[in-house]
Amino acid sequence: MQTVSTQAKVIAVIPCYNEQTSIHSIAKETLKYVKNVIVINDGSMDKTEEEAIKAGALVLNHPGNLGKGAALMTAFNYLHQFEYDAVVVLDGDGQHDPAEIVQIVEPVLNGTADMVIGSRFLEGAHKIPFYRKIGLQVLNYVTNWGSRIWISDSQSGYRSFSKKLINEMEIHEKGFSVESEMQFIAGRKGFKVVEVPISTIYKGKAKRNPLFHGCSVLMRVLYYAIFTPGISTSNTSKTSVSRDK
Repeated sequence: MQTVSTQAKVIAVIPCYNEQTSIHSIAKETLKYVKNVIVINDGSMDKTEEEAIKAGALVLNHPGNLGKGAALMTAFNYLHQFEYDAVVVLDGDGQHDPAEIVQIVEPVLNGTADMVIGSRFLEGAHKIPFYRKIGLQVLNYVTNWGSRIWISDSQSGYRSFSKKLINEMEIHEKGFSVESEMQFIAGRKGFKVVEVPISTIYKGKAKRNPLFHGCSVLMRVLYYAIFTPGISTSNTSKTSVSRDK
């Protein structure tokens, strides 16, 4: 098993909404590769919080479902009080393999990147459902055009960040266009972005209607590609914290 250098301090962030069946195993496996795991419980109505705590994660609770972007901004704001070398973000539904954290954080740890995106298209794109490929290619083009950073998988949620980038990451998007917004921020601020190949596990039916979800994300991506939104602090105003005692 590959491991992150014992001298490096890596913190994992896992945004979750109703992931009680998977978050315990994901958080526990992730702790094999990082110093700490922070789960953002985005208003789940199941036992996501309890299962994450059992696995040894710190849990930040939203009072309701604010969205993935809001969850990430909550985590990033919370991280300002910590010393760390890199932050890795992955999903709590089992789509991302924690064993690949090593390759995701390496470019940040060796100083060659500020943001590393795990790409599903560098290897094994044949595993991606066809309808997802079409939608992702459209979103890739718009995001790459808006950010002037040309990558193969702008919508991947598996990524890592340097502390410098986290400190300047002011996310305004509350929903699933957050990956594109982060790329726009990196492009406008001149941060270095690289990709590494990852595998992705697709289980069962999609939680959201693919057509509706894709169109809604595209509209938001177009907005962020054209406009720079104002600063909002509403994402994290009512966050509570829980951890295993």
